[in-house]
Amino acid sequence: MVIGAERKRIRPKAKRAGAFHHGDLQEALIQGARQAVESVGHGALSLRPIAARLGVSQPAMYRHFADKGALLAEVARRADSELEQAMAAGMHDQSDPFLAMRAGGRAYVGWAYAHPNLFRLMSSRIPAEHRSGPRPALPREHYFQGLGGIVPIDDPLLADAFRVSWAMVHGLANLVIEHVFQLVDTDHERLAVADQVIDCYVEMLRAKWPRS
Repeated sequence: MVIGAERKRIRPKAKRAGAFHHGDLQEALIQGARQAVESVGHGALSLRPIAARLGVSQPAMYRHFADKGALLAEVARRADSELEQAMAAGMHDQSDPFLAMRAGGRAYVGWAYAHPNLFRLMSSRIPAEHRSGPRPALPREHYFQGLGGIVPIDDPLLADAFRVSWAMVHGLANLVIEHVFQLVDTDHERLAVADQVIDCYVEMLRAKWPRS
């Protein structure tokens, strides 16, 4: 040791690109899987490119998710929450329950149009097959709440009206994103037709359960 020599400072090693502290990798996997789903769809998703992009091994991924299905189920769960928020936002400022129903339906279809591959994932069997714990509230339940202001709570038709309402908007969303509406050629026209169908249904509800 040389007396008076300047001691070298020991600098902490820089974090290697792609290396994650405990807890970071799980979130990165979810975000990476979501991006892949939006890009290529859940059927074509592969874990290997996600692992390579993050700079981790596939075994490291399995410490957070048992398999690809479990990871996709978490992506779907978060997408459900986003759709729920979109519907709630659309219905929030509507004091008229019929207008709230219309706004909620349009928000449902609009969100599916903006995120078609996420919507396809949410509509698949993957979320149900990999669910752990109690089932969270789904976006369609906002429609049930909306119906609560239209159909009397003790009316035996309330449950049927709810099922029909959700089936309608879910079906419309699929018709829009799969481009299977007949006699229309553009996304703008498809969305306009979906809006018209929702308006027609809401008016049918108004005729069945008029409010004074």
